[in-house]
Amino acid sequence: MISPSRTKDVAGLPPAGPFLGAFALIVMLAVGAATAPVFLGADPGYLAGLTFVVQWVPFVTVLLLHAAHRARRGDRASGPTAWTLSAARVRGHGGAITRASLLALGALLIACIAPILIAGSAGLIELRGADGAATAIALTLPVALLFMIPVAGEELAWRGYLTTLLSPRGFATTTAAIAVLWAVWHLPLTIAYAVAGDLAPRDVVSKTVDLLLAAVLVSALRYLSSSVWPAVFAHALFNNLFQMAQHNFVAPLSELSDASYWGYMAVSWTVWVVIDALLVVAVFHRTRGRLPAVPGLAAKP
Repeated sequence: MISPSRTKDVAGLPPAGPFLGAFALIVMLAVGAATAPVFLGADPGYLAGLTFVVQWVPFVTVLLLHAAHRARRGDRASGPTAWTLSAARVRGHGGAITRASLLALGALLIACIAPILIAGSAGLIELRGADGAATAIALTLPVALLFMIPVAGEELAWRGYLTTLLSPRGFATTTAAIAVLWAVWHLPLTIAYAVAGDLAPRDVVSKTVDLLLAAVLVSALRYLSSSVWPAVFAHALFNNLFQMAQHNFVAPLSELSDASYWGYMAVSWTVWVVIDALLVVAVFHRTRGRLPAVPGLAAKP
C-alpha cells in the first residue's frame, strides 16, 4: 500500500499542493469561460452540447500537468503514466469492477427510489406515472452506459488521478477535498442556469449538496475496487437515474412549496447519509482507509 506519508515523498507523484492548485485554476477557468456567455445574456441552450466537451477538461488538464511534471524531472520515458495513476487499467480488476458496479447500481436505486416513496407517503410530493415511463425505465441503463464516455473525462481525473495523488492523506481527507472541488466546479454551470431562469436558486443549493453526498459514494467505489471504472459507471447512472425518476414518477419539483421541497430534500439527504455511512464502514473494514497500491508507484527510499 501507499504509505500515509506526505505525497511528495512518494515516487512518481507530483507535489499535491501545487498540482491541485494548478488543476483547480485551469478547470475553473474553463468552466467559467464556457458559462460566461450566459451571464452576459446568451441563451443557455448551447451548454447542452458544450457540457460533453467540458467534462473532458479535468482529465486533459491532468494529462498536461502530469506531462509537465515528468518533463521537469527529466523522466519522460519512466515512471507510472497518468493512465496508470488514474486507475484506468482493467486487466486483473474485472471481478472487482463488476462487484463494485453492482454495488453502485443497488446503492443508487435505493438513494433514488426510497426518498420518492417516503416523501410521497408523507404527502411532501405528488407521485404520478407519466406517459412513456416504462420506456424511460428500460432506457436508463443503456443511456447511462453511453454517458460513461463523457463522464470518464471527469472521473479519470477526480476519482482517478487526483484520488491517487491525495491518497497518502487517507480516505477522509482525500474524499472531502475532491468532493468540495468537484461541487465548486459545477457551480458556474448551475448558477448559469439559475441566471437564465431554468433553475431556481434553491435547486442550485440542493444540487450542490447532492454532489457532495454522491462524491462519498464514488470515492468509496474507487477504494473498494482499486479501479476508476465503477465510479465512472456510478456517476453516469447518477446523472440519468434521478432525472428519469423525477420526470416520470413525481410531479414537477418546481411546483412544490418551500416547505415541501426542503422536506423532500431532507428525506433524500438522510437516505444518502445512511448509504454513505455504510460505504465508509466498508472502506475502512476492507482497506483501513488506504488506497490499494498503484502499479509502479512506491515510496522513495
